[in-house]
Amino acid sequence: FSIAACGYIYNKKGPIWFTWHPIAMIVSFILLSGLAILIKKAGGYTNTKIHVFMMIAAVVAAIFGWYVIYTNKEMYGKPHVVSIHAKLGVGVCLAYIGMALFAGPTLNPDWGYLKTDKTIRFCHKWSGRVFTALGWICCVYGFATTEPNFEYQLYFSVPLLV
Repeated sequence: FSIAACGYIYNKKGPIWFTWHPIAMIVSFILLSGLAILIKKAGGYTNTKIHVFMMIAAVVAAIFGWYVIYTNKEMYGKPHVVSIHAKLGVGVCLAYIGMALFAGPTLNPDWGYLKTDKTIRFCHKWSGRVFTALGWICCVYGFATTEPNFEYQLYFSVPLLV
């Protein structure tokens, strides 16, 4: 699904700088995060390590997506963070960065000093789910504002609700 959405966006927008913003955000919040959550759900040490690396890659992709939109707005002299999509996107990016900075030293399966704390693990799990869902909502909102065809909006949105 994520790869098809990225391909559609690339084919529609073409190889312009802005195109990398939605592609990076879909890769971050839908592809990498979604897979990382499913892998972690399977349990075990190896899956936890894979989850960590995939979520780090998701954070890097989100930062790249933010960089693309920031520089794109600078190029065209447009104001930053004025729409609901932008505000939600900044919030989700900051939440992902914050979770990575907190989870690294506390939940690392090798040396995390709170890795066995059930309350911290519960909070990490559920806040991660909430922030990922908000990331999906932000992706859907961004897609809907740039795609006038309601049928295509449904094609993009419905798989995330299932």
